[in-house]
Amino acid sequence: MINKAFRCVLFILVIAFSFSAYSADKLSYPVSEIADSLKKNAYAVVRLNRQDFVQSDINHAVYKYTKVITVLNKQGEEYGDFSFSGDKFRELSSFSGIVRDAAGNVVRKIKKSDLITSTISDGALATDAVDIMYSYKSAAYPYTVEYECQEKWKNGIVVYPPFYPYLGFYTSVESSSIRIEVPSNLTLRKYSSGDLVLSEEKTATSVVYTASAENLPAVEYEALSPSYRAIFPRTLMAPSDFCYDSYCGNMTDWKNYGLWVNGLLKGRDQLPPVLVDQLKNMTVQYKTTKEKVKAVFEYMQKNTRYVSIQLGIGGFQPMDAMTVSKSGFSDCKGLTNYMGALLKAIDIPSYYCVISLKEKELFADYPNFNQADHVILMVPDGKDSLWLECTNQTLPFGYIHQDIAGHDALVITSEGGVLKRLPSYTDKENKIESAVKLVLDENGGVTGDLALKEYLDGFEQSFSVIESNDRERLIRYINSNVQIPKVQVGQIEASVDKSQYPSVSLSAPFTAADFASKTGSRLFVPIYPMKQSGIPVLTAQNRAHDIYISKGFTDTISITFVMPEGFDVESLPKEMNIDSSFGLFTCKSEKKDNRILYNQMIDIYSGQYDKSKYKEIKDFFNKINSALKQKMVLKKL
Repeated sequence: MINKAFRCVLFILVIAFSFSAYSADKLSYPVSEIADSLKKNAYAVVRLNRQDFVQSDINHAVYKYTKVITVLNKQGEEYGDFSFSGDKFRELSSFSGIVRDAAGNVVRKIKKSDLITSTISDGALATDAVDIMYSYKSAAYPYTVEYECQEKWKNGIVVYPPFYPYLGFYTSVESSSIRIEVPSNLTLRKYSSGDLVLSEEKTATSVVYTASAENLPAVEYEALSPSYRAIFPRTLMAPSDFCYDSYCGNMTDWKNYGLWVNGLLKGRDQLPPVLVDQLKNMTVQYKTTKEKVKAVFEYMQKNTRYVSIQLGIGGFQPMDAMTVSKSGFSDCKGLTNYMGALLKAIDIPSYYCVISLKEKELFADYPNFNQADHVILMVPDGKDSLWLECTNQTLPFGYIHQDIAGHDALVITSEGGVLKRLPSYTDKENKIESAVKLVLDENGGVTGDLALKEYLDGFEQSFSVIESNDRERLIRYINSNVQIPKVQVGQIEASVDKSQYPSVSLSAPFTAADFASKTGSRLFVPIYPMKQSGIPVLTAQNRAHDIYISKGFTDTISITFVMPEGFDVESLPKEMNIDSSFGLFTCKSEKKDNRILYNQMIDIYSGQYDKSKYKEIKDFFNKINSALKQKMVLKKL
């Protein structure tokens, strides 16, 4: 599913204003006029962002906007870029631009002919999208860019331009506003968050909605922050009644949206009779619904591939199953619909589901197209449900990958859309297990064996590397996990487990000449040879936002150190047991004959924590990171 990214929309826009209302100096936007409070922590400043959207009827609108951005340094360069994505629904009808130096002098005028146009969009095989861009590069900072443009919206309107005063982190705002005018016979729905000035004005023929913000200081990025959607103010608006490429519907609630999607699906589940017979013969041996679904799912994976196709209503309507069966490819909509058709052929019901990859919760009281950006399939199975990701040809059957686990899904039934929450995995199920044996020599070199197993999140990140059986890729994978300098890796054994709780496993012998540092008769041996602990380093003294840990995990490691002959332990890392509301850390080492056994566990709990807990969580993470840097000391007798 695709929601056309209103990429120009976040920045842009314009209500015409008279020259007399502003002095010449004001119109030139000299950098000296920016308040010091807006320069603090800022890479760029939104000097003016005015948007004016006027809808004439259910299918047509004119969108005018002005964007004036002062780029303060190289880090803010991207905020001065212009970007527009058009298709059969949106057309850039006019454009002009100006570049000014720090004093406000014009150094370049930008014409529409200066824009770069591309018809290749996100690797799609078929698309009617056109991307139009302009990027100004300067050797001197600061500078200011001004863009004025007008868009023609046609063939249907499902959402209005979203209003984000900020361009992103490290940007501040002088003045930003949006004005949306709709005919009085159309109903507008809205969602707003943050500190914005909102108003509504009715006339005999129209209703005008506005949102604005002024003098907003820059927001610094903080590690473990909630998503930008939760931090920055925004206003989203959409019509209740809409048409899109002649497909009309109502969006007052998710039930009605589901009815509209149902209309798009109607009659698109037919299959070739020979394929229906094949499916019946293929599944006759299985007794349970789950066994049959698994067989069909793996057939679908083997015989299809994902290709993005976005033409007109094809951004929402799936390719029909008959075409997919012949071509062997489609996008998430087409493959999901195809899988549903395969199951229907063997009398197993299923439900097409709309889901958001970027947000866990679909707004219950603000149904909208912007949130719905992906499609999966749900198969009822007694008290349980099977959730099928149909776009990936390698993910295990029944596995709910991390981009959708715990998310809301809109289940499309014959009676409309119904919200249902997908299951999620526990923090402890998202785990890493490591075992290392290290045989030290008296000069600090080491001969060792590594065994590593990663589940869930680690599986998703690594299974393609493990399955490749490519030695160079496997060595890079090992180097990304261990911090042993100049390590030489021997024969690698790797495997993939594609069960409901999938994992990747790897084992390998290795040698390294400079693992421990030698000073006189002593060896200083790092206690933790792994590179990725998953523990962030928090350095800021204060915190502006809540702490958000999106994924918890459990990381356990057991290490056996074999001392060189003639050496004994002078000191071992201290035993630690840190139990907090954010997680648990334990480590313990003990000597047994010529060996030192070290065992460590890190538990991190997912969740959102109030910013008042920042010092506590910072201390917790810092203690863990300090513990991981510990060394033991061996002394030659």
